[in-house]
Amino acid sequence: MTDPSGAEVGRSLAPHIDRGSDRPLSRQIADRLWVEVISGALETGIRLPTVRQLAIDLGTHPKAVQRAYDELERLGVVTVRPGGTFVSLTIPDEGARDRLNRLEQMSRDALREAEALGFTPEDLIDMLQELRAARRDPTNSK
Repeated sequence: MTDPSGAEVGRSLAPHIDRGSDRPLSRQIADRLWVEVISGALETGIRLPTVRQLAIDLGTHPKAVQRAYDELERLGVVTVRPGGTFVSLTIPDEGARDRLNRLEQMSRDALREAEALGFTPEDLIDMLQELRAARRDPTNSK
């Protein structure tokens, strides 16, 4: 696939997305894009669909696609530059992968503990957003 359209990328990913899985959709999207890249189905240099277009094609929220693209960018699989998101596979830094895996495990643990206390995933996300906002705004002392 030398220059796939957004719809082609979406069609190749869709059968591999399991909405019933405990794995976040963003992780499933990132993992499948990774497989497409290392298998050669998505070649270095090609432009991926926009976040919005891929979300429409997959029938998911754009935030899930954005998180997947962000993760792949951190791992050196894609590069964001004027004109879009492009496959640009570089050898991922093992330390970055380990840190990302640790963050995912910490998040799973926090979610499990929050649910045990009767909170929803949305409650946990809201709390994290509040903490982030407080950290960014030193005048907000919570």
